[in-house]
Amino acid sequence: MPSRVAVGVAAAGIVGAAVRWGVAAQADDTWALLIVNVVGCGIVGWATARRERVWTRRLTQSSIPSAGRVDGGPSPWLTAGFCGALTSMSALALQLARYLDDGRFASAGAWLGVTVAACTAAFVGCRIAVIARWRRS
Repeated sequence: MPSRVAVGVAAAGIVGAAVRWGVAAQADDTWALLIVNVVGCGIVGWATARRERVWTRRLTQSSIPSAGRVDGGPSPWLTAGFCGALTSMSALALQLARYLDDGRFASAGAWLGVTVAACTAAFVGCRIAVIARWRRS
């Protein structure tokens, strides 16, 4: 990884962590974690769909097959840096462990289900929105 990419990922990670801290300061930890995870998944869905659009456009506009090649993924500063610091699977695991340790099995299952469903919906919904807009234009 080039050093400028690494610096960009680190800088975006700092911003993502600051946003996460800001959300946690304004909301209950449980809700803050859900909010940042859903937002992060939505951003990753948007970024991956946008990257596919760029990749597809370059391939269709090029008469040379290799000229349409790109790095194959969304911007690492946005996905790995910002969203990596914004979201937290480890915090979700700790939250679920606390529920399980307290014997709150239904709460653990409910939060896991809500988190998976909401994050999946955000990811897929943002991808669909980008692709639908792309097809209209």
